[in-house]
Amino acid sequence: MQVVYPDPKMIRRQQWQKNWPTLFLAIIATTQMLLTFLIVSFETWSVILSIRYAFASVGYSTAFFFTITWISTFTVVCCNRGSQGCATHALVENILSIIAASILLYFDAQFLRNPSICYWPSEMCSNSFWSIQLNDFSMNYDINILNAKLLAVKLQLACAAIMLFSCVLFIVIYIYTAYKVRQEITVIQPHTTIQLVAPSQIQAPSSLPPIEQQSPTNFY
Repeated sequence: MQVVYPDPKMIRRQQWQKNWPTLFLAIIATTQMLLTFLIVSFETWSVILSIRYAFASVGYSTAFFFTITWISTFTVVCCNRGSQGCATHALVENILSIIAASILLYFDAQFLRNPSICYWPSEMCSNSFWSIQLNDFSMNYDINILNAKLLAVKLQLACAAIMLFSCVLFIVIYIYTAYKVRQEITVIQPHTTIQLVAPSQIQAPSSLPPIEQQSPTNFY
C-alpha cells in the first residue's frame, strides 16, 4: 500500500479549468472587440466632421487599452483556460480598461454639456487650420456638423458604457471563480489518495539470510 499526496498546483489548474466559464467569456471578449472597433470608428467620424472638436483623439488612446483587453480575454478563453496566472493578467487589463472607459465617458459627457468646447491646446484651438470641417470639402451637400457630431458622441458614449460594464462583469466572474476554486481545493486537499500495490508487483528478496543451527543443549 502506497500513500500518494496530490499536487496542489495540478489540482488548482484542474479546478480552475473546470469552473472557468469559457463560453460566457468568449461572448465578453467578442463584445469588447466589436466595441473597440466601433469606438475607433466613431472617433474617426468625429475627426472627419471637425478636427477642432475631436476630443484630442481620446478615443484612439483609450482604444489601445481596449485592444489589449480583448486580446487578453481571448487568450484565457482559447489558449490558457486552466491558467489562473493568465486570467489574472486579463483581470489587470480589464481594470485598466475600466479606467480608460471612464475617461472616455467623461470627455463624451463634457462635449454633450458644451458642444463648442475645444480640448486641444489654446494655440491649436485658435489656429484656422484646426477649424477645418467636413463642409469645407463637400460641394453639393450642406451637413449639420453639430447634429452629426452629437450623434457620434452619443454612440461612442454608449459603447464606452457597455465596455465598462463588460470589464466589470469579467472582474465579477474572476472573483467568483477564484472563490469557488478555493472552496473546492479546501475540500480536496485534506484527503490523500491510497494506491494499492498488486501482490505480483511485490518482489521477494533475492537471498535469505542463512539459518544458524544450534546444537542441542546437554542437560546431563
